[in-house]
Amino acid sequence: AFSDCPITSIEIPASVETIEEAAFKGCSKLATVTFEKGSQLKTIGNSSFCNTVLASIKIPASVETIRAEAFRGCSKLATVTFEKGSQLKTISGDSHHFYEGAFCQLENLMTVDMSECTQVEKIGEYAFYNDFKLRLFKIGTEMPPTCGDGAFEWINPYSVLKVPSGWADAYKAATEWTRFASITGLDE
Repeated sequence: AFSDCPITSIEIPASVETIEEAAFKGCSKLATVTFEKGSQLKTIGNSSFCNTVLASIKIPASVETIRAEAFRGCSKLATVTFEKGSQLKTISGDSHHFYEGAFCQLENLMTVDMSECTQVEKIGEYAFYNDFKLRLFKIGTEMPPTCGDGAFEWINPYSVLKVPSGWADAYKAATEWTRFASITGLDE
């Protein structure tokens, strides 16, 4: 729709339910994306914001799925947060290519705050692959979501994972989550 367009900012209307594949891919000046209050967005499609210059993004509570490569190549993206009451269930990846995870190879990503995400079921293959500056990852889902191969491979060796109180041991025993240097409760 806007692929390779020179826009610098956009507000997504509340009525939009899906951001289609490659909608803003290559918009090399797109630095700000906001969502109108009351967003009904359910899906952020493949490569939707790939290769933009977003520094941060706040994902609406209504989003259930973030597809492969959605934010890949966003070289300035440092912070990802999810609104209170998040309905997120899946962050996709690609089992064939390590460079096609939803948030993979983000050279400046330092913080992912999913503490409001209590229903996550799966974090796909290579979803956060090679995010070597990732220092803090918070998640509100009690039972550790299933992770695909390499979901957190090559993250910062001193990274911290914050999980719901009483669930740290479950995350410490779950595949891929063990890549975090420290796993503690959200309230610690």
